[in-house]
Amino acid sequence: MHNILKENYFNEYYSTGFVETNTTLPNELVDEIKQHYLAKAEGHNDFPKFFVNNEHQVYLEGQVLGFLFNTFPNIAKKMVKKLYDKTYKKAVYGEQACIEKVLNYLLANDFKRFFKTRYIVVSYDMYLRNDYERSAAGIHTDLPNFHHFYETENDLTIYIPLVDLDNENGGRIQVLPENKLKLPGNILLKLLSQYFSEDPNNLDKDGYIDPDKIPAEAVVAFAKSKPHQDLMNLYKSVIGLANKHYANEFLMPTETKGKVLLWNNKNFHAAERWKNKQIDREVYIIRMFPIYDVNIKLKRNLHGNLFNNFLLDTEKGEIHRYDHQIDLSQIPAEAKLKL
Repeated sequence: MHNILKENYFNEYYSTGFVETNTTLPNELVDEIKQHYLAKAEGHNDFPKFFVNNEHQVYLEGQVLGFLFNTFPNIAKKMVKKLYDKTYKKAVYGEQACIEKVLNYLLANDFKRFFKTRYIVVSYDMYLRNDYERSAAGIHTDLPNFHHFYETENDLTIYIPLVDLDNENGGRIQVLPENKLKLPGNILLKLLSQYFSEDPNNLDKDGYIDPDKIPAEAVVAFAKSKPHQDLMNLYKSVIGLANKHYANEFLMPTETKGKVLLWNNKNFHAAERWKNKQIDREVYIIRMFPIYDVNIKLKRNLHGNLFNNFLLDTEKGEIHRYDHQIDLSQIPAEAKLKL
């Protein structure tokens, strides 16, 4: 992250887990976001979609759940849906509805000041809603998966509470600072590049690995390969360390409605239980990632929705929207980070 954030902001992030932007969205924009997602049916939950054909998460859940997914996929899907329904009233991925308005507002308030790297892909947005009856998300990290394919250990999250998250309401995000424990993620990009670049059928005209050209059986073979299995075992060990030895070292900021927070969803995090019986906890999230010098093409669609289609230029202070995924081959080599 030290190549992505300017030094003073990196130091804040490294020691606390967050960067306080000191920027709050106007009530009109917050209410517009809330109104958009109000139209989504209660019970809409996109999280279970990530458990289909996803060796990363199934492996980490242990052999029993892995066996269920392979042998009784319909039963396993119901189990996962029930699990997430206990946590979220609504979980909506990839609407891309408010990204442009939010980023334009942030850029107008000097959002570019935080960044050292020039280009950042703004991948997708999320909306999470839960009420008093639902349990809070426990300690976890948002592990890389084959649905996104291109993810880094330095992904950035723009986190915007749509209601007050404080001592009275609860619902505050809890993060383990990187100076305590970090999960390695960029090694997966290296493994993907080394494994899939060997077959020319996986490459596009620019020599980039195209995830959509990779056969399903090849992805399964990669997931079962020794380097990948070794990495999954490492992930499993580090997750165990976070739960066993660092559970009391997570930090938790108080965030008022519309106040913008920056953090890394690849770091360990959890959520405080929601205490307010009168209103629901609502959070709007925008996921971003830096660009590395690895020849992997971005995917265009996430579960049927266009994503990876915004490019943040931190030098010019501009956000650009496209009707396709960002073409990383067009990013100058000098503007990419070394993997």
